Amino acid sequence: MNAAPSSADHPVPNAADAALIAVDWGTSRCRAMLLDKDGGLIAEAESADGIGPLGGLGHEDAFERLTSGWPRVPVLMAGMVGSRQGWREAAYVPVPATSEALAAGLHRFEGSDHRALAIVPGLVLRSAVRDGDVIRGEETQLVGLMEEEPDFAGIAILPGTHSKWAAVGGGTISDFQTFMTGEMFELLARKSFLRHSVAEHADDIAASEHFALAVRRSVTEGLPFLGAIFSVRVRQLLDGVSGDDNLAYLSGLVIGGEIAAARDARLLDADQPIRIIGSRSLARAYSAAFAVAGHHAEARDGSALVRRGLVRIARANGLL
Repeated sequence: MNAAPSSADHPVPNAADAALIAVDWGTSRCRAMLLDKDGGLIAEAESADGIGPLGGLGHEDAFERLTSGWPRVPVLMAGMVGSRQGWREAAYVPVPATSEALAAGLHRFEGSDHRALAIVPGLVLRSAVRDGDVIRGEETQLVGLMEEEPDFAGIAILPGTHSKWAAVGGGTISDFQTFMTGEMFELLARKSFLRHSVAEHADDIAASEHFALAVRRSVTEGLPFLGAIFSVRVRQLLDGVSGDDNLAYLSGLVIGGEIAAARDARLLDADQPIRIIGSRSLARAYSAAFAVAGHHAEARDGSALVRRGLVRIARANGLL
């Protein structure tokens, strides 16, 4: 476990001001934030006790270890902690959805010590033209974005293993779609026969001319994705392209393929404002891809928006 110095051996400063513990609990990591009544950060701790490693067991013990020594204030959690493998399953709220709808759908329960706990629900989309979709965890970042930019009306993109595109405007999340971009990249680069044509890692993929070329192939020139990916192998065989450059090219193909698919699904218009919510490296790659595709996109820090979103939901439900 990798936790910040906020355990019983390191007393929390300003503990008397604590009003809420906000938790971002994903598949691989768990991050807890001790907040005051204004949503200000008092202390923070993080561990590798994600929902995946826990295997459906020991959630309360993991939480207690992570927040040892913290005041016993109410807890609001978001992420995969509300999945079927999580601490408690939190039902989905249908879109269109507002911050108030998510707050009203909180799954509330008590810990073994009778502490008040709540989990933010995910979002569900029912569709007659596709087989529906779900979000769990990203909805809190979207709430954070709406809180940070109340007048924003456009597309928010949350890149990752399962990249999410969400239509946001007027304080409402109205539509969204998932693209398995990150997982597809990992399968192709690490499991498929293309693994012999790409490096394991490469520096600053987003700045590579091979990344930009692949985005142009996918978005501008319309090269079909299933045909385009074989060219990774061909580039090595016929042109001697290095593994580093081919890794950048493959990354550009999958991200460019995502952008092209979203455009075809009418999730992306020419003049639509775009916000990218995620890690710095992913945000840089997506920003570069959008620039090649002729779109301007602004990046936002996903970690900061999680806290902002949890604070907004807590206030809407009287937890803060």
